[in-house]
Amino acid sequence: MKGVFGVIIFFLLSSQMLLFVPPSAAQQILPGIELECSISSITIDFGEDSDLETELIDCILTNDRPYVEDVALEYISEDIEATGPGSLTVEGGDDVSFQVIIDLDSGLSPQTYTLNITAEVVSAVGIPMGFLTDIEEWVVEIEIMEYTNCDVTYSMNSLSVEAGENALFTASYSCESNADKELDVEVHLVKKNENYESAWESGFNVISEKCSVVISEGDGFENCEFELTTPSNIDEKFEGCLIVLDERKLTAGSCQNEISLEFIVEPGESRLINGVGGNISVLDDYNISEMQVVVAGGVFVAFSVLFIIIVRYRRR
Repeated sequence: MKGVFGVIIFFLLSSQMLLFVPPSAAQQILPGIELECSISSITIDFGEDSDLETELIDCILTNDRPYVEDVALEYISEDIEATGPGSLTVEGGDDVSFQVIIDLDSGLSPQTYTLNITAEVVSAVGIPMGFLTDIEEWVVEIEIMEYTNCDVTYSMNSLSVEAGENALFTASYSCESNADKELDVEVHLVKKNENYESAWESGFNVISEKCSVVISEGDGFENCEFELTTPSNIDEKFEGCLIVLDERKLTAGSCQNEISLEFIVEPGESRLINGVGGNISVLDDYNISEMQVVVAGGVFVAFSVLFIIIVRYRRR
């Protein structure tokens, strides 16, 4: 009953005031509030900042009426969680600032979401007015970008093999994403001190089966086993690294800039034969076995000794 009586009194006073003010100023006599926020659209990319948890929006309520108003605030969205003050009191001719906190969920599907921030005058000079005033609204569009973040862990810190031996290792590949997908996981070979992956040297080949990681409901994980052949006729040690990446990146960067596994291929000890002018790799180039080298050497020595004996005998 008191509320109804207060409204009657408020209108009687307002009607008397309206008789003495111009039409342009008359609207400022009735209760009302202005709502304005700093932004109307936000783009969220968890791929650039995986630790992003909240986004802040600065807003302001302006009361250009000559009396105090109590304002109710709401934050409405079907999928976005937003919090802020539930109500504020704004003095006549004054304004009040407040912040809206948007809680971000990296599992949100990539699309555009809408957040409605509303303000409504519920009382003026202590008299309930909610049913007489319009609701002010500020709309914020929040675009969630598609992202996929992956990481790799190797079963060892370094891999060293002898020339001609196969290189085997395991890599655990894990991904987070807000979209379901399947990614092929591949191994890349980079030489030491090179800035990026170049054409592989002859003899290096991947012979392991294809590996893929399936991402569903936010994440995916796969243990991938890789096997590579190595050239058998190298003259000097190969130093570089192995880098496991998914299909989104076609060429690997340097060993220092990527998550890499040190990779060394040592030349076989019996593969180099000292000769005139330097070291000559012949065993693999000419398909000669070690036993054949020993036999040939023995025959050569025997013929040399026989030749010397014959020459000395003739001289006598």
